[in-house]
Amino acid sequence: MNHNIAPKIIIGGGGTGGHIYPGIAIANELKKKIPKIDILFIGSKNHMEMREIPRLGYSIEKICISGGKNKFFSISGLILSIQLIYSLFLANKIIKKFSPDIVIGTGGFVSFPTLYAAKKNKIPILIQEQNAFPGLTNRIFSRYANKICIAYEQAKKHFPKEKTIITGNPVRSEILKLPSKEEACIHLGLKITKPIILSIGGSQGSNSMNNAWIKGLKKIIELDMQLIWQVGKFDINKIKNNKMSYHSNIIFMEFIENIPICYAAADIIVSRAGALTISEICLIGKPYILIPFPWSSNNHQSQNAKILEEKKAAVIIKNEEIEQKLVNSVIQLVNDCNMKKKMIKNILGLGKPKATKDIVNEILQIIL
Repeated sequence: MNHNIAPKIIIGGGGTGGHIYPGIAIANELKKKIPKIDILFIGSKNHMEMREIPRLGYSIEKICISGGKNKFFSISGLILSIQLIYSLFLANKIIKKFSPDIVIGTGGFVSFPTLYAAKKNKIPILIQEQNAFPGLTNRIFSRYANKICIAYEQAKKHFPKEKTIITGNPVRSEILKLPSKEEACIHLGLKITKPIILSIGGSQGSNSMNNAWIKGLKKIIELDMQLIWQVGKFDINKIKNNKMSYHSNIIFMEFIENIPICYAAADIIVSRAGALTISEICLIGKPYILIPFPWSSNNHQSQNAKILEEKKAAVIIKNEEIEQKLVNSVIQLVNDCNMKKKMIKNILGLGKPKATKDIVNEILQIIL
């Protein structure tokens, strides 16, 4: 490329926070290194990236594709096929017009048309895979990629070994500089002297986790514990209609915009086993309860969780046991100081704080 012209980069990945936030972390680090760099995201119409990316100051172009599996012989399968063909056309048009020096794929259904268009136009590709078991799009396009950055050793066998490196997952820079617990409690209106539980059911929320909390709210309140609770858009009205949700020990939100402040306040974190959340918790070091989403693609959340379980860095609860076990497991962990200390030590040992910088260095080596 011409060194007098600012590099142009396209990042394709969306649908869930697990594919969006790694892209944002990479974009922020690239901006730090090359302030004039021109970055364009490609996202899917009606998904959260169309709100989040512009809010963070980046441009985004939309394509028209949705996720789905096992629907090929149905009406919805026909609709998905039409969406895919149209999205391939749109992604190709965007790439021809923007003319990037490299295309970065962070996985998910948005990545497929974006990486296809990059391959068709002979644009260099870098793939960032977050999970222990890689997604289909990343596996398909790995043969065309110049570099593949993965988070877990377990993913390596699915990619060409000569161009695959373990970097860890890129996380938002603010995760590395959390405010103090005292500042966070003041900000959230919580008492620092009482246990604080943070529950994150993924960017879409979790019906199973919400039902378990509704069932256990009385016990949580009686034991004077506090709960910060991301409920998701599908269950927000159900939570609003529950009187106990308004107790002063409970904070519920459809989506947590300021996750660093909630991480800082929490004594224990409960979440699905999405790769990005796991990577963030590995850096901040908090006692952790994981509930893998059983319908995740190729059951990748269970494989992510297994890595932490083998290192004794988290407690795992199966989704089908959540209503019976969640609240009791939280109470047990709150009262077991030795277990909490051991989990903090073990989970911090899995963190990769230089992941974003290492990925950006790989990008710059390809384009400069």
